[in-house]
Amino acid sequence: MDVLEAIKSRRSHRAFAVRAVEAEKIEAILEAACWAPSPANSQPWEFVVITSEESRQRLLGLAETARAEGSFAIHGYSYIRPLPFASDEEEAEAQTESLKRYSILFLRDVPVIVAVIGLPSPRVQATEETATEDAYKYACAAAIQNMLLASHALGLGSLWFTLFKEDQMRQFLNVGDGKRLVALICLGYPLTTPKSPDRHPVSAKTRYLDK
Repeated sequence: MDVLEAIKSRRSHRAFAVRAVEAEKIEAILEAACWAPSPANSQPWEFVVITSEESRQRLLGLAETARAEGSFAIHGYSYIRPLPFASDEEEAEAQTESLKRYSILFLRDVPVIVAVIGLPSPRVQATEETATEDAYKYACAAAIQNMLLASHALGLGSLWFTLFKEDQMRQFLNVGDGKRLVALICLGYPLTTPKSPDRHPVSAKTRYLDK
């Protein structure tokens, strides 16, 4: 599959077949993640692979707890349409109502979930001026994109999942001190193909400095 085709045809999946994912495909996806670029080639990531029904059920419970407690925020979401929120409180309320309608039961069925763990390091320089603790986030995001595209190329569906409280999920995954949980990546054979989401035109998001 051509990489540009993969980028444009990849979708976020939330319905998966009850079918095991071959070990070699999981390894290929993790290999793709490890080839992502990172500041100073620091490769600040680790992966925890979850496949058992018991662990998935526990993970579902933690996600439901996070939603019920509502102690996290996803600012600036729009679903492509501009949303004229009058205040941060109005935006947070709209997010809460949206999350109440969002089913996460697919976590029971998805055969593979990969936790992406970030390894912060103050030694990694984001710019000449600033040593940043955030450099690992950018690297992990690049690794995740590689995982999503590799999954699609291998005939799998995937989802970048972040509905969790990090402290609870870190404890469940036995993530060591000083490490951060960036995301959970769901992988499996998709039951459906979601329609293509709207995208802003490139011209609306680009300017040329020299024109």
